Amino acid sequence: MMTLKAFIVDDETMPRNTLAALLKKFCPDVVVTGMAENYSRAIAALQQQQVDIIFMDINLGTHTGFDVLDELLSYRAAVVFITAYEEFALKAFKYAAVNYLLKPINHLELIETIGRVKQARIDSTQINTQGENAYERKQIAIPGKNKIELVSISNIVYLSAEGSYTVLHLQNKENMIISKHLKSLEDILAPYPQFVRVHRSYIVNKRFVAAYNRADNGYLEMQQGISIPIGSLYKQEIFSMFEN
Repeated sequence: MMTLKAFIVDDETMPRNTLAALLKKFCPDVVVTGMAENYSRAIAALQQQQVDIIFMDINLGTHTGFDVLDELLSYRAAVVFITAYEEFALKAFKYAAVNYLLKPINHLELIETIGRVKQARIDSTQINTQGENAYERKQIAIPGKNKIELVSISNIVYLSAEGSYTVLHLQNKENMIISKHLKSLEDILAPYPQFVRVHRSYIVNKRFVAAYNRADNGYLEMQQGISIPIGSLYKQEIFSMFEN
């Protein structure tokens, strides 16, 4: 059985103790090795030990959980944000969070999160044919009804605009709808060059492009058998991309 060491950072005593109790009851292979209630104590404690998971609250009084992570840039641990604040979800993915759970904590979501961490540790030792880590830590936050789901960007095949909404088309053929314009998602994905705007209504992940077809004003053939039109404003850029 894989044992994981965990550290909890929360400025309130009851949530810290509640999370520790949930882990003990439902995730017995997770050992809580410490807790901290503020920025300075969290940094001091974590600098003295190596854990596998950090459960991080957002609001820590005069600081935030993001401030703690900024101070511990070289620290290697899975991060799980646990907070009552939905509005920080989009920022959370920049910190490679494994999950973003809303209070009060649902024990089933907690069990699922621990499963993700375990699988990530297994996958991190495997290298794919492109020489990249098999587990993509970079994620995008998707607001749901009761939780914020973090989706690995490596699973996004393409994005399409549907009015004021954006649809994420995933590798497992599932779709996720986000109440944000495509331009907002384009800005979020800007640091990742595998995502390319090819039409006013489409952004594609280049890794899933099978071919560039010049017929019918040009379109991309995706590995999943889907055809994505290329807008006239983007045609020269896309052509140059495939020529190079």
